[in-house]
Amino acid sequence: MIDCACVIHGDLYDWVYVDKLYAGLQRGFSQPVTLHVYTEAEREVPAPYIKHSLYDMRKHNCRKGWWYKVQLFDRKQFDNQLIYFDLDVAITGNLDWILDLDTKYFWGIQDFKYLFNQRKLELNSSVMYFNVDKYNYVWGEFIKSPESYMNKLHGDQNFIDRMIPIEQKRFFDITRIKSWRWQLFDGGWNNETKNHRTPGTGTVIDKNTSIAVFHGKPKLHQLNDAVIDKYW
Repeated sequence: MIDCACVIHGDLYDWVYVDKLYAGLQRGFSQPVTLHVYTEAEREVPAPYIKHSLYDMRKHNCRKGWWYKVQLFDRKQFDNQLIYFDLDVAITGNLDWILDLDTKYFWGIQDFKYLFNQRKLELNSSVMYFNVDKYNYVWGEFIKSPESYMNKLHGDQNFIDRMIPIEQKRFFDITRIKSWRWQLFDGGWNNETKNHRTPGTGTVIDKNTSIAVFHGKPKLHQLNDAVIDKYW
């Protein structure tokens, strides 16, 4: 059984995003998948999902839902190898390659800013693969002074990036996970002209790409895209 996780907090995403992600994971992996759903204590979570109740951080003046993602590192919730997915991703191909990665490392996406500056070696936390018990200290450090970190840093991925030592951090193959708006839509984004390279050509997903990330806008439910509709 493969342990995957997502976080749904507040009303930014409808529950359909959880169901769509689970369906994509079942298609993407050749082995059975368990989906751990981290959410508010009062939210009902139906079977077959496994519910994990989030610690309410509103008392710490938490105004951004993405900071709740740091609780994935709390071994009191789960203490084994975990593959995390943001809800705004579409599974477009086989995911078994993730299981071949060396579990002694923390794996994440190289932030898509590398497309415009190759020296950018920062983390994008939309997909992560790590051992919760090993990296439990990430949550432990955050909860010591949550307001301080939330005021200093833009978001969870900046904090996680700082907490993981560089020698333990690895990035996923950049051909496997791509940005929809910057790489897959209308020929990809040309940062020099501030326009897409081939406007009107729509979404093109090559056979090696298995995850499309929808950071920013539009979100998946806002699209009218025949290609994406096949996967979401």
